[in-house]
Amino acid sequence: MTGAEMLERVRRALAGVVPPSLPRVDASPPSARSDDPSASLSAPLAEHAQPVAHASTRELLRRFTVEASAVGAVVHLASDVSAAGTILASVARLAPAPPRIVAWRTALVSAALDGARAALPDLAVSFADEADLPIAEAEIGVTEVDVLIAASGTLVLGAAGERHRATSLLPRVHVALAPVDRLVANLAAALRVVSAAVGGPCTTLVTGPSRTADIEKKLVLGVHGPCELHVIVLGVAPDAGEAA
Repeated sequence: MTGAEMLERVRRALAGVVPPSLPRVDASPPSARSDDPSASLSAPLAEHAQPVAHASTRELLRRFTVEASAVGAVVHLASDVSAAGTILASVARLAPAPPRIVAWRTALVSAALDGARAALPDLAVSFADEADLPIAEAEIGVTEVDVLIAASGTLVLGAAGERHRATSLLPRVHVALAPVDRLVANLAAALRVVSAAVGGPCTTLVTGPSRTADIEKKLVLGVHGPCELHVIVLGVAPDAGEAA
């Protein structure tokens, strides 16, 4: 993509875009603040500052949902893989028909795709380790998440072999699947899991859809990555919001 094409894409993306309203943070020197570490924060930030290290699964899920939603991700709760397939089909219906999907070849992703095909028989699916469809030409990329970080609404994805990292970076829509037991409290806990269990040459941390504010300090989504991020958390009753 040339520089002129990139700028034109930014101009189109900015048309009608209203930057989100962000809470103010006290910029006074630390010495001028209260001893309370959250006293200098606005009410929303003070609430988020509460510790989550020893939280229950339900509390971690609530925190993850709040944080992920705050940065533009859509969190879906699915009781099982069949429900996850139904959600995936509903996301695919919003893409150009028939939607083209590129996916990781994992057991969880494959099972969810089978469920989605039951609802959308014409769903066109290629796996990332195949050459049938260039990843950049797919409308939807489907991956599995290794770790969900509650404190920031972040996804941790380890890339190796058939788990091509571009699957989460190039398609316009990224759909990520994760069992609820992959929730951890914070980045430190996630790094311990990654160092012990996530293999491969590359680990990607994803927090919300792709965004940039480099040009005129205006927030633009999807300039260099997905415009939409959908996270499907499995093992959760959608009506109760609790781990199954």
